[in-house]
Order: sequence, then C-alpha cells, then structure tokens
Amino acid sequence: MNSILGTIPQAPSANRHNKPWEDHNVQALREGDREAFAQVSPFAACLFPLLEALGRTGINRELLEAVPHFAGKLDLVDLRNILVNLGYESDATEMPLAKIREELYPVLYQSREAGVLVLCDRIGDTVHYYDAQQRRHMSANVHEIALKGTAYLFTDQHPTHGVRQQNGGSAEWFSSLAGRFRKVVGHLLLMTFVINLSALAIPIFIMVIYDKVIGAKSLESLPMILVGVGILIVADLLLRFQKAKALGAVAGRLDYLIGVETFKQLLFLPPGFTERSTVSAQLTRLKQFDSLRDFFTGPSAGFVLDMPFIVIFILAVAVLAGPVAIVPLVMIAVYALLGLVLRPPLDRKVLRSGKARTDKQAMLMQTFEGRREIKAIGGEAVWRERFREVSGEAVRSNYDIFVANALMTNLSQALMTICGIAVLALGALQVMSGAMTVGALIATMTLAWRVLTPLQGMFLSYSKLQQMLKSIGQINNLMKLKVEKDESHAELHEQPKSRDLMLDRVSFRYDAGSDPALLGVSFKVEPGEMLAVVGLTGSGKSTLLKLIAGMYKPQAGTLLLDGVDLRQLNAMELRRSIAYVPQEIRMFHGTIAQNIRLNNCLASQDKLEEAAAKAGILNDILSLPQGFDTKLGDKAIKRFPPGFMRALSIARAFSCNAKVVLLDEPGASLDFASDLRFMEQLKKLKGEHTVVMVSHRPSHIRLADKAVLLEQGSVKHLGSPEKAVELLMSMPS
Repeated sequence: MNSILGTIPQAPSANRHNKPWEDHNVQALREGDREAFAQVSPFAACLFPLLEALGRTGINRELLEAVPHFAGKLDLVDLRNILVNLGYESDATEMPLAKIREELYPVLYQSREAGVLVLCDRIGDTVHYYDAQQRRHMSANVHEIALKGTAYLFTDQHPTHGVRQQNGGSAEWFSSLAGRFRKVVGHLLLMTFVINLSALAIPIFIMVIYDKVIGAKSLESLPMILVGVGILIVADLLLRFQKAKALGAVAGRLDYLIGVETFKQLLFLPPGFTERSTVSAQLTRLKQFDSLRDFFTGPSAGFVLDMPFIVIFILAVAVLAGPVAIVPLVMIAVYALLGLVLRPPLDRKVLRSGKARTDKQAMLMQTFEGRREIKAIGGEAVWRERFREVSGEAVRSNYDIFVANALMTNLSQALMTICGIAVLALGALQVMSGAMTVGALIATMTLAWRVLTPLQGMFLSYSKLQQMLKSIGQINNLMKLKVEKDESHAELHEQPKSRDLMLDRVSFRYDAGSDPALLGVSFKVEPGEMLAVVGLTGSGKSTLLKLIAGMYKPQAGTLLLDGVDLRQLNAMELRRSIAYVPQEIRMFHGTIAQNIRLNNCLASQDKLEEAAAKAGILNDILSLPQGFDTKLGDKAIKRFPPGFMRALSIARAFSCNAKVVLLDEPGASLDFASDLRFMEQLKKLKGEHTVVMVSHRPSHIRLADKAVLLEQGSVKHLGSPEKAVELLMSMPS
C-alpha cells in the first residue's frame, strides 16, 4: 500500500534520536534519570530529596509540567517556582540551623559555608539531611552543625481530608497578589520620604542664601552652602534612580505574575466560559491588563507615592509663611471638586473609546481570518465601508478623550498659576509687614510648587487610574471563576482492559434561550465495542462527543464511565484518560514529537513510536529527513497530505494510555487511499478500545458494532449500523 505521505521527500532516519535542541532537564525526568537531573545544579539535586521529605515520590505528569522548560541550570528561584506549582509555598527567614524547630522540617537551607542542604528530618538532636554538593544523605548532631544561613520553610497548600479548596474567598485575588510586595512598597515609601526630605532642605538652603549670604553680604559661607546643595542634589538623583529601578521591578514582576496567572486561569476554565466568546474579545480583555503595567512604569505611580508626603511641605509653608499655607489647602479642595464634577462625563468617554477600540480590533481580526471569503463573494467594498464606519467611531471617541484631557491639562495649569500668584501676593504682604523675609518668600514659592506638582499629576492621571482600577476589577472577577483543576477527584480504575460508557436520559443545551442540543439520549457502549453516531448536521453528534470528553456537563440525566458519573470526576484527568480526535485538525508550532506530547508530556520516544504505529504513520514519520523532530507550523496542513495530518491527530490522542477513543468525523478530507488506511486502523481498534465515532460515511458506519441515529438531539434509532445507514439516507437533507 502506498505511503500516506504521498510525494513528500523521503530520507533515511539514522539521526532521529539526535536532538541538539532537546531540553535535557525535561528529557532526564521523562526517562526517569534522576542522577542526570541532579547534575544540572545543586538546586536541581535538592528537588527529589525535598519532595520525598514532603511525602511525594516518583515522577509524574504534574512534576514534569511544573519544571521550567529550557531553563538551563536550575537556580533557587526555579526550584521554589517548581514547588509552588506543585502546591508548596515557601517563606525565607534568616536563622541558625540549630534553632529550626522539629515541626518545621523539611527545610531547604542555604549557607555560605556548606552550600545548599535539604534538612529532611530531625529526631531529638539528630538531623538527617541531604548535601546537594556531594549529592548524598548524611546525619549529624544538630549542635555540631554550627551553620548560619537562610531557611526556606514550606507550607502545603493542598486541601486535606477531602476538603475542597474554594476559589476566591473573602480576599480579592489582586489584593493577595499585592500583599507579596509589602516589603518593596515599604522600601519605596521610605525612599520617597527621604527624597521629599531632601527636597525640603533645598528651599531652606535657598532661604539661607538670600537672607544670610546676600542680605549680610557674607560670601565666606556660600561655598559650604553650595557644596551642601550639590550633595543633596546628587543624593536626590541617586535615590530617584533607585526608586525608578524598584518601580520597574515591581511593574515587571506584576506584569509577569498577572500575565501567567490569568493565562493559566483561562486555560483551566471550563470550555463553556470561553468557547462561545470571540477570539478578539478575549484578546482585548487580556490587553486591558496592560494598564496595570503602564500605571507602574509611568509617572502615575510616583505621584501616588508622593501624595502622603505633601503634608510635610504644607507644614513647612505654615512654619515659614503662616496663613499662606491656606492657599495650597484650598487648591487641594478645588482639585478634588473638579475631579468629582468631571468624573461622570470622562467615564462615559473612556467607556465609549474602549468599546470603539474593541470593535475595530475585532473587525481587523475577522478580516484576517475571513479574507478569502470576503474576496470570494466580492464583498470588499461593503467590508471597507463597514471598516470606515468603525474607524470613524474610534477616531471620534479618541478625539473626545483628547479634548477632555486637554481641558483637564489647561485647568490644572491655570490652577497652578493661580496658586502661584496667590502665594506670591499673600507672601508679599507678609514680607512688607515684616512677618517673613524675602528668602522665606522664595522658599515658600518653591514649597508650594512641591505641593501642587503631585496634585496636578494625580488630577491628570485620573483616566489611567480609572483604567487600572477597572482592570483590577476584571482580574478579580476572572480569578473568581471556578476552574476545572480544583474539582473533586473520584478516581477511575488505573489499568482497565477497556471501559464502558452509559448515557441515561442525557439532555444538554448551550444556553437558556436555545433549543436543546441533546434531549433524553440513552444508550450503552460495552467495553471494546465500537459505536457509530450518525445524523444530519445540527443533530447533536459533536455535542455528544464533547459531553463524553468532559468538555461540557449534562444538565439532566447521567453519563457514566465505568459506573462513575462524569460530573464527579476531575475534568482534566478524565480527558487524559480519553483519546479525543476533534473534527478540525489543529497543529501547533513545534516538532511532531512536541505536538504528540501535548496529550502526555511523560511520553518517551518508545511511547511516541507506539502511538504513531497505532495511527498507522510510524514509517511515514521515520522516513522524513528529521523524523519526529520535523517542525510543524501554521501551513503544515497544506504542506502535508490531509491523511497524514489526520493520522497525526490520532497519534496525539494515543500518546496517553486511553481505552476510550472518540472520533469526530475522522474521514473528513481524506482521499480514497488514506481512507482505506484509516479503515484498517479502525478494525485494529475494535475490541482493544471502546470507540465512539461520529461519521457520515457508510463505509465507516458499517464497521461499527452498533449505531445510534440522532435527530434534533433525540435518539431515533439504536442498533444495526446497516439500518442506521438506511434511515440516514432516507432523511431529508
């Protein structure tokens, strides 16, 4: 029989195991080679002794997914991140080893003298520990180990005794995330306080120069004063530079944590939360989170930090100029009043502008996705006109925002000028009455500007602050949604010969306003049996497969796998025990091996070859110039024959030890030769796997042991495949 690859160039596969780009850390774990993994770094060597002390043994999928890929030599941060992903949070504290209490073990301990140790257990005065440098377990009396260093104490975040973790809780997610930066914020406030103190000293120097140096015509003290001013300016610059670095670090860390955690949340959400939303809408929501990073990297965060310290400058003005301090206090009230008045219309403009940007981005994405269809129907002119209207709305809304911001800028500048004139006028009266000196007046003017600058900045940053608060609210709402990973864990049998499926009056609809996609569906598939699901388009065939795969949950009736209700199973573990081949073939950037391993990251090379053999494409893959290391991309479906891509999708499903196989229109787009090969594979699956196959091809349906015919979501026929084909052919299309 001809190769499924057809005319794709063939080449020997002698170098198929040569993988210069392979992630050696992950490969060592996949092959169970702990020694090779321990040689990566002392921190990598600590991983397994620490996990064993925490009560975890073996190498499983969760561990492999927690290890950072292509990280090179694992460092302390990598090790702590791995443990966090596995459910163990750690806190660092400086303490002598001898003072670590027994109940705090196990502990990761780092000291300058002994390097990295895993303190596994302590019985009395005897400490059992693992030396990461020597890579061996040792014991010693705690009083003989005179070490000082950093102890990393672990907290198990897993639910215990069957208690399920609750999402969210009373505390908002972003608040708990921000709590990690308490120390950094404290340091920033301290730096801001010192910066403001130095800023307070400079007007005092100016006053001294005017009153003592110029007034007394005493130049002897001028050099010393100028040196002091120079030192303060240099110190101020250094502190501001350190403050900027700290703010940048906070912004980068927040951007990373929010990006990673929200992406993880989206991945673990049930498909119903995201499947019916457009890609552009989801991308726009994620992009709105950028306002948090922009807030911290821009001047707005600096103004927020400066706000508590304007009291210092107002008090200084009161000391120097007495009643002149009333002017900046009045300006604070005026700024607050203007903010309250301008807030409602500005909110409406911001909302309108955001919607206009979303609509424009959505239309651009639709254009790129459906450009071929637009040209095929000759709809360029209509589509251009629609885009012109959307773009016009975006321009108008952006113009309104620009005008509003310009108004606020001009108002704030006018208020600053009025305040300066008022301070100067009242100060002049104070000088003429002898209540203050000319130097004090100049210092007061400088201090007044120091009060008004952060006020003006906050006034002009109002829209950014609103966007940031809105983004925080959206993040909190997203993180409150229940994810599949935290569901209950009723377990299936580990190594069954095969599995049985039973549906009892199962009903499902996508939303309250739509007709039922399935209504009262009942049938049973015995272990090792092949069931063909047939029906016209829209009859509920694909929905049925998605219910079995755990993508959705039945809203009525029960769906049992080996006698266990699917709603009691962890959805992610359920899908890993089922080989699901969707109707639409989708391969991702990466090699053939990486695409197959998406279903089972633990799959060894032998497992990959076994899965490819089951799908009937092992020889085809090995005959490629780079074998399993052949790279796929967006145009891989066009570059390879449809039969090969379909078989590759089946091989990906077989990379896990699944005994239930779900096939959604597996014969779609196959040519005659590829279809014959696929039918041979179907025959091999019978008896070995429980197979549920959606198909419209009579040749496929007749291979099944029995067939179920769906009509408008209900079972019209259950039994003979030949009868199902006959009824299907007689149904009006």
